[in-house]
Amino acid sequence: MDFQKKQKGEMPLNSFLIRSAAIFAIVVFVVLIIADIKIYQKRKGLEAEVAKYEQQIQSLKDKNKNLEEKIVNSDNPDYIEKIAREEQDMQKPGENVVSFIMPKEIAEKAEAENAWDPKNWFGGLAGLWNWVKGFF
Repeated sequence: MDFQKKQKGEMPLNSFLIRSAAIFAIVVFVVLIIADIKIYQKRKGLEAEVAKYEQQIQSLKDKNKNLEEKIVNSDNPDYIEKIAREEQDMQKPGENVVSFIMPKEIAEKAEAENAWDPKNWFGGLAGLWNWVKGFF
């Protein structure tokens, strides 16, 4: 019996095709995963944008409702008086208006005390946590 010995460097054609197909499949798989990640990130961004626009719509609806109420009350004398007093700083004849002005030093001190308020710190941490959650 005459058996031909194969040399170590030779690779049968069938084995070469299988390895090439496997490498090609891995490359395609990696490309698809990368594309899926990009689509996921884009989707998250679009969802955030939609939420922002929905919030703006709700804000505009509330503002519109407020303006409609003002239009309805525009003929009401009590409402007109209230607006004149609050927004225009008007007064009735014979009335004296008293306003309190806080000295600048006291206002700055109040702002400095608010900077160390724990509510401000925890609010910032909550914002940071929401940012980290949004990132992933």
